[in-house]
Amino acid sequence: MSKRPPKPGNNPGFTPPRPGFAARPTVGLPPSAYGSGGATVQVPGPGSGMGLRMKPPVPSQAEVLAALQAAAAHYGARRFREASQILEKILSVLPKNPDALHLTGLLALDTGKPAQAEDLIKLAISAVREPSPNMFVNLGNAQREQGKFDEAIASYDKALAINIDYAPAYLNRGNTSRCMDALKAARDDFDKYIELTPDLPLGHISAAQMTMQLGLHREALAYCLRAIELIPAPPAIFFIIAADILERLSEFDEAMAMAEKALVLEPGNGEATRIAVRVERRRHPNDKALLRELRQRLETVKTNSLPFEHRRSVEEELAQICDKLGDFDAAFLHFSRMNEIAAEEAKATNIDKDIYLEQLEELIDYATADHVQSWKPLPAVDIEAGHRAVPIFLVGFPRSGTTLLDQICDAHPDIQVLEEKSCLRHVRDAISNLAGGYPIALGELTDAQRTQLRTVYWEALESEGADLGGKFVVDKLPLSINNAALIARLFPEAKIILALRHPADCVLSCFMQNFQLNGSMANFLTLEDAAHLYDRVMTLWQQNRAILPLSVVEVRYENLIRNLRGEVEPVLDFLGLHWNEAQANPAAHALARGTIRTPSYAQVTQPIYSSAADRWRRYQKHLEPVLPILEKHIKYFGYTL
Repeated sequence: MSKRPPKPGNNPGFTPPRPGFAARPTVGLPPSAYGSGGATVQVPGPGSGMGLRMKPPVPSQAEVLAALQAAAAHYGARRFREASQILEKILSVLPKNPDALHLTGLLALDTGKPAQAEDLIKLAISAVREPSPNMFVNLGNAQREQGKFDEAIASYDKALAINIDYAPAYLNRGNTSRCMDALKAARDDFDKYIELTPDLPLGHISAAQMTMQLGLHREALAYCLRAIELIPAPPAIFFIIAADILERLSEFDEAMAMAEKALVLEPGNGEATRIAVRVERRRHPNDKALLRELRQRLETVKTNSLPFEHRRSVEEELAQICDKLGDFDAAFLHFSRMNEIAAEEAKATNIDKDIYLEQLEELIDYATADHVQSWKPLPAVDIEAGHRAVPIFLVGFPRSGTTLLDQICDAHPDIQVLEEKSCLRHVRDAISNLAGGYPIALGELTDAQRTQLRTVYWEALESEGADLGGKFVVDKLPLSINNAALIARLFPEAKIILALRHPADCVLSCFMQNFQLNGSMANFLTLEDAAHLYDRVMTLWQQNRAILPLSVVEVRYENLIRNLRGEVEPVLDFLGLHWNEAQANPAAHALARGTIRTPSYAQVTQPIYSSAADRWRRYQKHLEPVLPILEKHIKYFGYTL
């Protein structure tokens, strides 16, 4: 159905004021950056009324229209108080006026009241016979702001059912898919938005941020540069995004040039300053005098008005500089501040760390010999037909050296590593729909069900570009360590590479890492929470290791950074491969690859260094309260205090 033109006094069509750039490691866009691709208020006809003069008992259509025009004009200029006053007068006389309800809902959304916005926009939709697609888009935006992602997607789908070419629906559905980590779906929507609005920068800059999350930094840069080309005077934020991408690619001169362009437009901009400082720190990591200057420069940045992600980034960079300078107490203070800001963000975005812990406890309760012994027998399996190798999983607690190890493995011409793709999640979700749910349903699987679930996994791998017939495909996702029972049941032929590091170093490094927030990563915002998560994850692993027939090879980070080949060759023997000299230089491979999704990109693109080993001892007084939680695992894995 084609989009109907608005009738006088009905459905003026308020387009969303923000597309919602929410997920890390991206840089958010303020409304002022959108230009013609963002917030618009479609006013039905000319009018200049600044107030509402109504003659009792009912105002004329012309008076209502003039008042709506005035409210829309105030809203478009972000004079929210004046717009609200006019809308209150309209609704006091016409409480079911859909346009007044709709615009009042947008005011609520812009002033941080998404639940109220959702209710008002639903009332507006119910008050008209044929809602416009933008009503459903704005309803979806209000739902997304509350974390109701599935409901938001459904609202955008309704907008597209009305008008299949309604571009804002694709833009906002794409942003919601990003929040859900459904990055391929997001990319499809952004590409469709670009197809419909090729001369608007917003689709290109959205796609740039999304492809950054995919780790496709070269593609992200191309999108970003195209967005810059489309505007005669690009806003500072576009240059900041470009600088961020270039810094991740370790192209320091180009990154600095972009950051400086942003600072010309917005002197003192906190994110541009942070990127410029980070570039200089990475260029000259051992220049103490320069590091002190950079620290002073960053300490002058006023962060109170910055978005959560930018405030976190400034504190993270200050912490890294203080660590380099040997001021460990100051570094710990800044890491703590970074995580305090992250905790505020988690609360504001309804991220609940306890849900992940509850799921983990269910798996711990299930990991018993009685459960495994009760599994229905299934026939043995070997290498899947048409595949070169058995399934291979690279797991471990976060910050245990998995990214370094994946670069070393991926440098081998016969190995392809898929980074952080959550392919097992599709399998787990499918099992959850079976009788008993996950993990109980594992025990009653039939051979046919297992075959189907394995197919779900192969299709998920192939959708991510896995060359199953030509390569040894390594599925690298650290916390898949929790899926040991699933792997043993569905893929008994699988091989598991377990990355290990001193538990105290793992916990400290997770606390120091500026992760993209989700239910699992939100457990790293205090040392106590990080240690507790380590305890539960490794308790589950140790229980599974004792009761499951897992084929495992261990790689210790401390050995890897001291004797790379000596630690990697047993892994290659385990897989049935031989050492390749390209593996000796993982930094060169990482730079050439240019698609590192993890926060470790800065570490793995430089030569291997040993200073991260036993780093926890420099922060031992801060770790003392949590060492008792870790002690049994330190002993289990053969480390010492």
